[in-house]
Amino acid sequence: MERSGRFDAITRYGIFLERQAVMITDTIRALILEYFGYKTQVMEFIEMEHTPKNVLLVGRKTSKEPKKTEIAQQIAELKAQYGIEKHYLETMLDLKSE
Repeated sequence: MERSGRFDAITRYGIFLERQAVMITDTIRALILEYFGYKTQVMEFIEMEHTPKNVLLVGRKTSKEPKKTEIAQQIAELKAQYGIEKHYLETMLDLKSE
């Protein structure tokens, strides 16, 4: 992940860049769930004082047709903004950019 240029003051420090990378990764994961027709919730799993990696993504399959073009665009914009070529899940799920 590259610094976006927009928030370099925030990501100047390694720990903040790492936390931002985790948040961007989890956001893309949640969007991929939505792309495949899941209603996605993101919540705190364990209190922050116990572990810094405490985000739980929950997906429930719905019968509602997902807005694939819109979601794919959101994913593409995030990846472009942060210099991400490919997310691992895109490869595993053969997600095509629309």
